[in-house]
Amino acid sequence: MLFDMDGTLVDTEALLLDALSEVLAASGVPETALRPEELRGRDVAANLARLTGLMRTPMPERDLYARVSARMLDRLRPGITPLPGAVALLGELRRARVPCALVSSSYRAMVDAVLPSLGPAGFAVTVAGDEVRHPKPHPEAYLTAAARLGLAPGRCAVVEDSSTGLRSGRAAGCVTVAVAPTAEPVALAVPGLTGLTVARLARLVGSETAPRTGQWAAG
Repeated sequence: MLFDMDGTLVDTEALLLDALSEVLAASGVPETALRPEELRGRDVAANLARLTGLMRTPMPERDLYARVSARMLDRLRPGITPLPGAVALLGELRRARVPCALVSSSYRAMVDAVLPSLGPAGFAVTVAGDEVRHPKPHPEAYLTAAARLGLAPGRCAVVEDSSTGLRSGRAAGCVTVAVAPTAEPVALAVPGLTGLTVARLARLVGSETAPRTGQWAAG
C-alpha cells in the first residue's frame, strides 16, 4: 500500500495557508492574492516559484521555503489530527502485515513532523518530495517506494486525494484509489478513508481486471 500524505492521511492545508499568509503579508502580499486551489496537488518547487512571483520584491525561493517551513513545523509540533479513518486503516494494514509506504510531495522535514501524529503506522518506507528528482505527476516517487518495498508496481495500490498524485500512481503502473472527488480514471473512488478496508484493497490489487492504465473505474 502506497499512501499520499497531505489531503489523504492528514489535512495540513489550513496550517500551510496560515503560515504562507504570515510570510507573504510581511512581504506586502495581500491575503486575497493567495489562492489555495492553485496550490493543491502541486510540488513544493512549483508553488515556491508561484508565490515568489506574487511579491513586489521576490525573495530567493530557498529563503521563502525556510520561513514557511519554520512556521509550519511550529504549528505541527503539538501534533495534527489525522483524517477520519486514517489511523484505523493503517492499524488494520499493520495487523495484516501489509507492507506500506508513505509517498509525499512534502519535503522530509515536514513528513517527519507529521509521522508521529499517525500513531504506530509502521511505514516500512517513506519517500519525501526532496528525495526524488521528478515530482508528481511523474511516477518516480511511487516507483521508488514500490522498489524499496520489493514489490512490482502492479501489486501496489496508491491511495491519493489529488489528480496530480493519481496520475503519478497510474503512470507508475499501480492500482489507483481516490479518496476525494476526481475526474481521473481510477480503480476505486471513495469519499474518504473510512470506506476502505484491507479486504477491499486486497481484492483490487489481486484482481486480474484491476486497471494499470486507468480505463476501468468503480465507485
